[in-house]
Formats: sequence, structure tokens, C-alpha cells
Amino acid sequence: MAPSTDSLKYTLEQLNRYLALAIFIFGSLGNILNCLVLSQRKLRSHPCASIFLVSSFLSLICILIGVPPRILAGWNLDPTNTINIACKLHAFIVFSTRTMAIWLIALATIDRWLISSTQVHRRQMSNIENVKY
Repeated sequence: MAPSTDSLKYTLEQLNRYLALAIFIFGSLGNILNCLVLSQRKLRSHPCASIFLVSSFLSLICILIGVPPRILAGWNLDPTNTINIACKLHAFIVFSTRTMAIWLIALATIDRWLISSTQVHRRQMSNIENVKY
């Protein structure tokens, strides 16, 4: 291989080792704290807090399932490279949880728009019963 290719490969391995580890630690900690704060009793009646709680939980699952293989890839130990079903399951879980979390944030934005509307009918649409469905 060319020296620039070796250098790029080395840089990517180092990023997978250390940056992914930082993302795993801080992402897990942040989402766990979000879940703890948003699951408090007085926030359970707020539709937006419920949406953000589920979004944080899904993001936590995405980090716990998605990042460890990247960390292991830094040491060439990634099981998703050798086990076909692990690769497919990993991809499905990561992409579906990440997509659902993003869509829930979009729904929370719509909920905030509804609650800040000047029309009473729109404000009434933002309630905990609509979030449950």
C-alpha cells in the first residue's frame, strides 16, 4: 500500500478506538440522564416530555448497540464483519432506532408548534392522549 493509504488506515483505526469510546461514554451518560429527568412524575403529564423520553431511550439503544462494534473495529475485532446475522441485526437495530428517535424529535417539534398556536383548536390537539397513540 501507498504511504498515504497506510496513514489514512492508521488514522481511521485511532478514531474508531478513541473517538467512538468517547461517544459511547458521553452518549450513554447523556441519554441515561435524559431518561432520568424526563421520567419524573411532574413531567409525565406533558406530551413533549413523553416524546423526548422515548426518543432518548431509543437513542440510548442505538448507542449501546451501534458504537461497541466500532470500538472493536479499532482493534480488528468487529464481530459484525464475520457473523452475517450479527451484521444484519446490528444494521437493523441501529438504523431503525436512530430513525425512530429522529422522527420523534420531529413530532415533538410539531407538538411545540401546536401548543404555541394562537388558535384554541390547535392548542387542544396537544395533549397526552394524542401522544399515547
